[in-house]
Amino acid sequence: MELTEYMTESKSQTVADHHRRRTFLAATGAVGAGTLSGCLGRFNHLGTGSVSVGYALPFEGTYGTLGESIVNGFELRVEQLGGLGGREVEFHRESTGADPEQGVVGTRRLLADADVDFVIGPVSSAVAAEMAPVIDEVGSAIWLNPNATNDRLVKNCMTKYHFRTCGSIWHYSAAMGPWAYQNIGGRAVITYADYAAGQQYVENFVSEYRSVGGTVVDQLPVPLGTDDFSPALSRLAEIDADAIYTFFAGGDAINYIKQLHEAGVTERMRQLGAGFLVSADTLPAQGEAALGTISILNYTPWKQNQRNREFVASYHDRYDTLPNTYACDGFDCATVVDQALDAADMNTDALIGAIEGMRVDSPRGFLELDANTHDAIQNMDIREVVRGPEGNPINEVIDTLERQQVPWECNL
Repeated sequence: MELTEYMTESKSQTVADHHRRRTFLAATGAVGAGTLSGCLGRFNHLGTGSVSVGYALPFEGTYGTLGESIVNGFELRVEQLGGLGGREVEFHRESTGADPEQGVVGTRRLLADADVDFVIGPVSSAVAAEMAPVIDEVGSAIWLNPNATNDRLVKNCMTKYHFRTCGSIWHYSAAMGPWAYQNIGGRAVITYADYAAGQQYVENFVSEYRSVGGTVVDQLPVPLGTDDFSPALSRLAEIDADAIYTFFAGGDAINYIKQLHEAGVTERMRQLGAGFLVSADTLPAQGEAALGTISILNYTPWKQNQRNREFVASYHDRYDTLPNTYACDGFDCATVVDQALDAADMNTDALIGAIEGMRVDSPRGFLELDANTHDAIQNMDIREVVRGPEGNPINEVIDTLERQQVPWECNL
């Protein structure tokens, strides 16, 4: 489907959203400005109190674009709603980078100096692990995590104030194991970036793949930041397997997919992986080398449901680009805040109770925040890279794993 067709299907909704956005911006004196950022002035026309939101996100460096995508999604939703829970909104930013110490300092500033009601962030799981005791100690703000996926952030029951819209590494790895066995074959080889996150992805996939009868032929760890994948590719050329399951992201994902294609390995084995292997930020550089790659992710802009069509059209209208998974998670965080404020007073325990078990009308499809773990229960898309309408590679949804839920308990 052409983007113009995709957007036309939700034209009436887009016009309504655009009207609400213009009204919202007029009230804030921001019509004609770019992205809302920093501390936003109060929306005096609402006259029903205010709520303060603090971003603990990277705004520079490697993860800077991810932080901005989360903000874009969040603030688009606020614009559509004309506030949050019928309240005026103030935004405050503290950049965390990928530095845990910087994340702690920024979080303390948001809580102590800005006295925010909601903390949105971070991107890095290492940063999240250090933010947790700070938020728990202060005990005055709800923490919505849109991207830090490390399983231990929920497994260790860090703090009752933490809710995660993105889900765990488990969602992006374990959930693919049975699907790969049933749809691709019973023999797999593993390639991955050899650091904490990569190891966790592999452990989850291997455990679930084996649990349904799959055989892991070999595991090929590769140092993070590798430019030359020839040692792993040489080993892959000798292996008889049905599938390769992989975790790489960013520059590693680009180099790996291009070199894998050049080596001709995917002519006899299907390449599978977490969605970050062939994401919106890597596909343009990977080009045709990525065609046929199958991945799993919680959000795909080409997903065919009405809610997503509306989201894509509104996001494209606002930012002149398609939304990515980070933008979707930010958008959903804003919806959570809005629904919580509609259901509860500005009291931390009451807001926690309102969010526990909450169902969110998300562009991704089904999303619920587990009352037990505070993690996402969500649909996960199986996508295949195909040629898009204009000949460029896109991720097409070929299957959906419904209501995926982590298998551990927390009882926060």
